[in-house]
Amino acid sequence: MSRFTDLFRRRRTPVLEPAGTRLGTDDGFRAVVDARASIYPSGTPRRVEFWIGGEDRWYAPAVEAAVRQDRPGPAPVLVTRMRVAGGDVVATTWATLASGSSGAAVVVELVNETPVPVAVAVTVQAAQGGALRRIAVDGRRLEVDGETALVVDREPGRYAIVDAADDLWETVTSGRAVLEVPEPVRCRIGAAAGALIVPLPHRAALRFAVPAGDLVDNPSAVFPSAERVAAGWAGHLAGAATVDLPDQPLADSVQRNLVDLMLADPTPAGAVELCRWGIGRRAVECLLESNGAPGDRLVAAAWLWMLDREPGWFSGSGGIPLEDLVRSAGDIPTDRWALERMSGLFTALGDTRAAADAGVLVDVAGPSNLVTTDAATISLRSLADRLAHSSVDGLDLLVDIPDSWLGGGVEVHGLATPFGRLGYAVRWHGERPALLWELERHDDGPVVLRVPGLDTAFSTVEATGEVLLAAPAGRVPPPRSPSGPAPGPPPGESGGPSTSPSAEGGSFS
Repeated sequence: MSRFTDLFRRRRTPVLEPAGTRLGTDDGFRAVVDARASIYPSGTPRRVEFWIGGEDRWYAPAVEAAVRQDRPGPAPVLVTRMRVAGGDVVATTWATLASGSSGAAVVVELVNETPVPVAVAVTVQAAQGGALRRIAVDGRRLEVDGETALVVDREPGRYAIVDAADDLWETVTSGRAVLEVPEPVRCRIGAAAGALIVPLPHRAALRFAVPAGDLVDNPSAVFPSAERVAAGWAGHLAGAATVDLPDQPLADSVQRNLVDLMLADPTPAGAVELCRWGIGRRAVECLLESNGAPGDRLVAAAWLWMLDREPGWFSGSGGIPLEDLVRSAGDIPTDRWALERMSGLFTALGDTRAAADAGVLVDVAGPSNLVTTDAATISLRSLADRLAHSSVDGLDLLVDIPDSWLGGGVEVHGLATPFGRLGYAVRWHGERPALLWELERHDDGPVVLRVPGLDTAFSTVEATGEVLLAAPAGRVPPPRSPSGPAPGPPPGESGGPSTSPSAEGGSFS
């Protein structure tokens, strides 16, 4: 038995969920693609892979060393390159909705960048812990247990379907795949597997789809391109908060994490971060769809109100069911905190009695962070706390600023806080940082802004302004590249914001 057979059979050991990148569409379709480009449609017991037959041998991404995967932008579009003798075969993978009634699918486009033709075997096998009992070929489709598991965009040249008595890898790589459409295969122990084998000329492309439903159309004809899908995700992020940091990978992670959060299982903690980072309507949907404990959902609802002050989110048929959440409240500190924070919401909705009752609750300290294990939620929360941490009377900006950030520009736009929507920038003039800020306050109450990570002596209650801070005590900014726009003249000296226009220009609204 080959090393590939050993590896593939070991993968049938049951696990909870494969690690990888979640892909999905607005209609709820989800799949996970691992670092080797294997596709695991959510809610199914199968995985879909591709193998490449080169001039010298067959290559499987699952076991080849020369496999590299990249996610070029925030959108869940993956580019996986596998080295084959003479060049790369490149797989671009994305999820999308088809035109017409064909539904959602994961789409893979394979491009042969080698100098010679190759063969592509697109395979369906049982996922770890899964079972496939019946497999059949229907033209360009592989059907598994009565469902369409795979569709290629052209007629296959060969076919291979097996049960537990044969191994799919050995059947394909030994040349035992057949030219004629084979009869369906049944396997009582769930070890059925199959492959459609298609020739792929030099510089040519092949598309295949892993559909959510019964796809009968050609994947190359009905699914939009990866570029159009990426543009669609950019539209979802159009109103989101943005950051520019000296740590570019960290800055780039924000939009990527927001996309991942929109595709993750909905939780109260996730709803709060979507709202904090400016995606309010999706935050409401996330909270409505979440199955968190009633107390967590109540706390999340309080956070959504504090961060955006939008009473419309809590009324109407599509609103958050406020009455149900209030009824679920117990006499515990976190529930009392949430109700007290929503006193203004009750007033905005015209329920003066509820507002009065909530207003007399003991104002306890805020709740601990809502529990989450989602990596995107944790990362977004951690960065938001570093950029703008709520204090008793206002906001502390850049509480924990690494030495590597000194001397580098920082920009934050559109971050939602309990005091209003915040934008600010840090520019450097030698060893001294200049701060420019704008806070769209929820009300006329004073909000104290501090920057303890740069200048512990500075504070202001002005909603907008600019100031030249003192040099960070005992910390020297490292030399920076002269590339980029030259800094403007220093703004007003520390001790109060300048009333002159920002030397850097721009708005933080």
